[in-house]
Amino acid sequence: MKLLLGLLVLLWLPVAALAETYKWSDRQGNKASVTHPGVPKDPSLAKAFKARFFPQPERLRDPDFMVEWETAVEVGRSTPNVYSAVTRGLTLYKDSKGQVVGAHPGKIMETLTWDLRKKQEVTLEQLIDRAQFSKLARLIGDHAATREAFDAQAHYGFYLRKDGVAFYDPDAPHVSFGIESVVPYAELLPLAAPHSLLLEGGVTGH
Repeated sequence: MKLLLGLLVLLWLPVAALAETYKWSDRQGNKASVTHPGVPKDPSLAKAFKARFFPQPERLRDPDFMVEWETAVEVGRSTPNVYSAVTRGLTLYKDSKGQVVGAHPGKIMETLTWDLRKKQEVTLEQLIDRAQFSKLARLIGDHAATREAFDAQAHYGFYLRKDGVAFYDPDAPHVSFGIESVVPYAELLPLAAPHSLLLEGGVTGH
């Protein structure tokens, strides 16, 4: 039994060691914490990863309040050709005494899908044919857990998962911001843009 426990610890340690935390703070009390699975090794992706998920100091400063920013990055899909991740978290605004102010904290949701061959970010227009956006909005609404009505004109944020593409509307009202809808790959294939990543079996798993 001791040998088994020892092996489990040895197996767990390398996995746990992958997680890293980016931290930032200033003398005014503003601070940020981003837990992530490790910055990707590809130089161009690493640069985009840090720019997207690690908040710059100017985004953390407010003339009236102290800002606390905390997020966690999750990798949704990673293949030899594509890397896709999402971060979720909260911002808290505090007064000079450290008391939280406001009705509720602000929500943070950022995504990044990266083509490792072209060394560039994948946009929604590169994933889905723009002429199919109305159909996409209906699919997103159909698969939303809360049956939300999604705007056909919205510029959706998205990231890839094993079971499909997760979409959200970054401009939705605060109360519904962050609601995700996962549309299976099979239903998105007829809407794919020319040369879309969705047409690659290695990405969709087909």
